[in-house]
Amino acid sequence: MSSSSAVFPSCAEAPLGPVAGSVLSRIAGQAQARARVCAVRSGEERVTYRELWARAGRVAAVVSAVAGGRGELRVAIGLAPGADWVGCLLGIWRAGAVAVPINLDHPPARLRLLAESADLLVHAGEAIPGWWADGKPAVAFPGAEAGHLPESCSEFPAAAGGRAACILHTSGSTGAPKPVVLPHSGLARRVADFVDLYGITAEDRIAQLATVSVDVVLWETLLPLTVGATLCVPHGRQRVPGAGLVRWLAREQVTVATMTPTMLAALPEVTLPELRLLVVGGEALTPVRFRYWIGRHQVANAYGPTEATIATHVAPHITVEDQPAPLGRPVPGVEDFLLDEDDRPVPDGQPGHLHLAGVGLADGYAGLPDRTAASFPTLTIGGRAVRVYRTGDRAWRRPDGQLVYAGRIDRQLNLGGVRLEPEEVEAAALALDGVTAAAALAEPAEGRDVLALHAAVPGGRITEAALRAHLAGLLPATAVPARIHLHPSLPLTGYGKPDLHALAALVSPSPPATGPHATATAESAAPLPDTVRVWWRQATGAEPATATTDFFSCGGGSLACVELLHRINETFGLEISLADFTAQPTPAFLARALASTTEESA
Repeated sequence: MSSSSAVFPSCAEAPLGPVAGSVLSRIAGQAQARARVCAVRSGEERVTYRELWARAGRVAAVVSAVAGGRGELRVAIGLAPGADWVGCLLGIWRAGAVAVPINLDHPPARLRLLAESADLLVHAGEAIPGWWADGKPAVAFPGAEAGHLPESCSEFPAAAGGRAACILHTSGSTGAPKPVVLPHSGLARRVADFVDLYGITAEDRIAQLATVSVDVVLWETLLPLTVGATLCVPHGRQRVPGAGLVRWLAREQVTVATMTPTMLAALPEVTLPELRLLVVGGEALTPVRFRYWIGRHQVANAYGPTEATIATHVAPHITVEDQPAPLGRPVPGVEDFLLDEDDRPVPDGQPGHLHLAGVGLADGYAGLPDRTAASFPTLTIGGRAVRVYRTGDRAWRRPDGQLVYAGRIDRQLNLGGVRLEPEEVEAAALALDGVTAAAALAEPAEGRDVLALHAAVPGGRITEAALRAHLAGLLPATAVPARIHLHPSLPLTGYGKPDLHALAALVSPSPPATGPHATATAESAAPLPDTVRVWWRQATGAEPATATTDFFSCGGGSLACVELLHRINETFGLEISLADFTAQPTPAFLARALASTTEESA
């Protein structure tokens, strides 16, 4: 068969009752039963279940006052990761409102786009952020002196099965983020099944490593809180994959963590005796690369788009012999279908377009009926009408029923575990006056693919640095191209669109500069300390050959960029921002910054 609803034996099939159907109800029960137990560890802060529930009550009181009996109020969470963020999420649900998580690391222009999906903002301080629209209500996170809802947990407006729980944003082909509406019912079922699948207990310490605007943060946050376990939230450099994150995992005695393969590959191979489970997802997993971790911990491979709530498929126990690693079988309540171009099932063993159905499917995209209709059609499959989500992913089914990922159907890219829409990058580039055409695509660099942008700039009025700075102000750091190629014009297809195949053929990856001459040139042209040169080489795979060598063009990616700046800032006492370096990603810029520190201390 080419569709499946197979489940894991350990997961119950019984439908969830009215109380069990609400994540909030389960957490309220823990707040009563384990009131003095630590619910959230965030930096030096230790927040008990009773304290967390009280924070949620204060937020609920504020949100309810603003709502004034209106329908489902959409509330943006303008807080950094931590106990207050968690309390705000729960408080929004206690008030019967819809949560809109916001990643504050995004540039203001993107934050303004995300904020359009919300009616009210809860922020951290007295000053309302500049990206929040004038005239829309905003409140500071309420302190202990504020009023709160009654401590009773017998009624929760948000517990109604089909009501929206949150709006999460993905990148969209129209150039704007797509607001995905996830219902409470699907979220509750998914969390309950994960508890069973992964054997989560009150003794676990679960890390919250995902950014607060992606769906993975929901399972990281809600899994521990629904069973009385502890949520552990890192801060600053601890969140960057590397030695700092490993030290934090060991110190916090984390037992369960979720990462992309790219994140896991950046960790030094050290002993973490308390870590029992690594859930890996977000990009293709090559088990032989992670022999160290697979040999010491349970490693699960998880798959699922935001539009289907966190994860729809899990392979609970990956082995080094898995080649390639399977995506696993569908979790309870989920059906998958592999279809051809005419929406007909393909035979087992043959690749097809993966469609998902069942529990957890999003209500659609808020305010985008046409996009919703195209992505969530109702198809006739096996003689019955089924509402599905078209994932855009290709997959095939093994004889044992597990799916194996086979690449993307559309243009969406998956680079370093980050899903990117090329059209969004192109739209941002075209917003700069002087850019007449743009095409974004994956490009090979140092044995891996990076995001590249080809832009038409007639007359050469736009420089690469200016375009990069412009993009950094509109896009998340992960969506800023590693390489930018400027052309007088772009080659076009017969339909008048940029010819992607022709553009890919124009550029070949440049080998890193090697040999004594290259080293000497780098030393004379880019006077960087030896340690910084080593860090640059580790981040890009190439020497900083000249003072104007571009970090991104020679193989550096967004995560590597963050790691490099953290190392430099901590070692030399600098405060080089990601935006400043993205605008001038050269050894010369770093040398000037380092020289300014030397001059000040002289």
